Amino acid sequence: MAPDSRFEAASFAPERRADQRVEHGLRLLGGSGGGEGAALIEAAFASGDAEAAMALATLEAMGAGRPQSWTRALDYLAIAAERGSPRARAQLALLGRSQDWREAGAGLDIPALLAPPARRPACEQPRIRVFEGFATPDECDWAISAARDKLAPALVWDPVTGEGQQDPNRSNRALELGLTDMDVVLHLLRARISAASNLPLPVFETAQIMHYRPGEEFRAHYDFLDPAGRGHDRQLARFGQRIATFVLYLNDDYEGGETVFPKVGFRYRGRRGDALLFANVDAATRAPDPLSLHAGLPPTRGEKWVFSQWIRDRSPPPA
Repeated sequence: MAPDSRFEAASFAPERRADQRVEHGLRLLGGSGGGEGAALIEAAFASGDAEAAMALATLEAMGAGRPQSWTRALDYLAIAAERGSPRARAQLALLGRSQDWREAGAGLDIPALLAPPARRPACEQPRIRVFEGFATPDECDWAISAARDKLAPALVWDPVTGEGQQDPNRSNRALELGLTDMDVVLHLLRARISAASNLPLPVFETAQIMHYRPGEEFRAHYDFLDPAGRGHDRQLARFGQRIATFVLYLNDDYEGGETVFPKVGFRYRGRRGDALLFANVDAATRAPDPLSLHAGLPPTRGEKWVFSQWIRDRSPPPA
């Protein structure tokens, strides 16, 4: 599927940035240099930099290093648009459908934007829920455009080293949405996932946008961490169990590519904007659920895009 050309051309084309403090500040914020990173971005904003305003919009939306505020996020996004940022203007157009940037932000119904559709039970063992129309077509196209030029081979977690590594069971490509990749629209999707799952954002892992070409797949696997597995004990003690997985289907113009749960005979192929939430642990005991074994089958024609969010049972400790 080719994303909407408004997003492909205007929103994610490389922009000239005279002030390199913004990207450096975001990288520091994503690591252990939070205070220094925020100061760099604030200084760039004070000098009139449009991308600094957009970065502050993202930080306000996420509550990164500051109390979370959608009002302030939209104010900063409007400033970035007024200063000429195409990506900020595209976000406000997507959300508010207005060319008056200040009016676009001020007139948005944030509770309505964050509210998920009703869930539909699909399976009880494991617990699987379907959300039809979870995201709009424009939101789906935006996510695809955000990732298209940044994809890399998808990795699996190595419990011994704690690093990602390539694995023959996972042949697709993906983008991990680090702080330098995030924006207000992408975080709005995560906030809506929080509302849908009734789980707070601090227990969310870094989201991923995944891409599958014909023949590429993620073979049958578990998302939970096996307490008996080598190296898993340290990960569980520090970050907790991965209790749930949320998958948002960003397109549907492909064949094949279903999400399957082979132990229970359930398979699902969402339409663009539909989503699947499933538990990786037993509801009563919180023990890993062996029935949650699942796979992303390969498309047989076309390309498949999904937004994937893994959810833990506790917040990560301070760096």
